[in-house]
Amino acid sequence: MLKKDKSEALSKEFNEYYPAGHSNLRIPMDVTEHRLFIAKSDGTHLTDVDGNEYIEYNGSMGPNILGHKNPEFVKKIVEYMENNGTAIGSNLLFSPMDVEVARRLTKLIPCVEELKFTVTGSEAVQSAFRIMRAYTGKTVIVRFAGNYSGWGDNVLGGKINSNKEEVPYIDFVTKGTPETNPYYTEGRIPWANKETFLIPWNDFEVLEETFDKYHDMIAGIHFEGIVWNHEGLYPKPGFVEKIRELCDKYNVVMCMDEVITGFRVGIGGAQAELGVTPDLCTMGKAISNGIPISCVGGKKKIMDYIRGNKVCVPGTYPGYGLGMAAILATLDELTKNDCAAYKKVFKVQEKIMDGLVSIADKYEIPLTITESNGVFSTLFGIPGGRRRLYMNEELEGFDNSIVTCFQKYMQDNGVFLMFGGRWYVNIAHTMEDAEKTLQAADKSMKAMKKNGFRYVAE
Repeated sequence: MLKKDKSEALSKEFNEYYPAGHSNLRIPMDVTEHRLFIAKSDGTHLTDVDGNEYIEYNGSMGPNILGHKNPEFVKKIVEYMENNGTAIGSNLLFSPMDVEVARRLTKLIPCVEELKFTVTGSEAVQSAFRIMRAYTGKTVIVRFAGNYSGWGDNVLGGKINSNKEEVPYIDFVTKGTPETNPYYTEGRIPWANKETFLIPWNDFEVLEETFDKYHDMIAGIHFEGIVWNHEGLYPKPGFVEKIRELCDKYNVVMCMDEVITGFRVGIGGAQAELGVTPDLCTMGKAISNGIPISCVGGKKKIMDYIRGNKVCVPGTYPGYGLGMAAILATLDELTKNDCAAYKKVFKVQEKIMDGLVSIADKYEIPLTITESNGVFSTLFGIPGGRRRLYMNEELEGFDNSIVTCFQKYMQDNGVFLMFGGRWYVNIAHTMEDAEKTLQAADKSMKAMKKNGFRYVAE
C-alpha cells in the first residue's frame, strides 16, 4: 500500500492556486485522487514526498532522454552556470556555443542548413507556419488528423470537415465529452480554422486531391513523420514520398514535426529513419534533456526569409545560454561511441516489450505494441503483439479504460507510466529496471484480469 498523506495535503493546497494544474488538456493524466509530488529523481527512479519509489517511463513526456541527473549532463550544466548567466543577450550578445550547436545540428539532421531557436514546441510550430507563409506567399497549412501541433488556436484539436464539397478547413467542434473531444477549448478565435486544412493520415487519394484542388492556397504541410501523438502510426510505404513529390510540384513547404521523434528515435530523427528529407522541421523535447528549448531548422532558401527581418520571430529567450549548453551536453552523450546509446536503449526497450506481450498472452489480455527506438505504446484491447499500425481503422478495439486501469495498478506496484499507454525509454534505464517493471506488469495484469479490468485498491 502506497503512502499518500503528504501528497494529499500538498494536493489540496496546490489545487487552490493552480486551476487544472500546470499543463492541462481534457485528458485525465493522474491515476490517483491526489497529485504526485516528487522529492527526488535520479536516473530512472523517482521518490515522492511520502517516500514511495517508482521506476518511471514518463520522461517528462519525452524530453528526459538521458534520465534524471545524468552525471555528465549535470557536470556540464554546472560548469556553464558557474561561468555564465542563464541568458546572455537575446540577439544583443552571443556565445561561441551558438556556432557549435549549429555546426552539430546541420551535420546530424538531414534537412537543416539554418536554424531559428525558440523555447517551446508550440512556438516552434507557429514560427514554422509564419516562415512557410512568407516563403510561398500563400496562407493555409495542411495537417493530418491525429497529429499534434501545439496549443495554438489554429491547431489545437478539431476534426476533419465531413462535407467533402467544402474547402477542407479544420472543424473545431464545440460539443462532446473529454473522451470524444479531448482537445476542445473555449476562448478560441472563431476564424482560426481558416488557417488550417485537416485531412486523414495515410490517405493517398485525399492528399493528392487536396493539393491538386487547393495548391494556390497551401503554403505548407506540417506533420509528424511517425505519429506518436496518435498511438505511433507509421506512414504507409510511399506516403511521405508522395508528400515530398506534391510539395515539389506545387511550391509547398514540407515541414516535419520532430518535437517527439527528434533525437529520440535516432540521432537524425524520423526524417533519417524514413529516408525522406523535408524542407523544414520543428524540434524540441529530447534535444536538450529537459531544459526548455526548441527550434525550426531547414533549407537555407526558406530560412533566409528571416534575414533582413522579413519574417519576425522575436523573443527574450531564443538561443538563451542555458538552453544551448543543454543541447551540447545532450548531444555529447547521445553521439558517444558512434551513437551507442540508441542500441542500449532499444535493448532494454525490447526486453520490456517482449515481456509485456508474453505476460498479456499469459492472462489472455489482447495487446498490441507499436514502437520506435526510445518510445512505444501499449494498446490494450487489440491483439497482435509487436507490430506496425498505419490507419485509424487498425485501432478498433483499443480500450483506453484498460490502459488507465493498468497504469493505476503499475503505480501501486512502483512503476510510473504516462497516460494513454505511451512509454518513453531513456539511456538510464537498465536491464534491472526492465526486470522489475515486468514483475510489476505481471502483478498488474493478474489483478486486472481478476477484477474484470477494473481498478480495485488493495
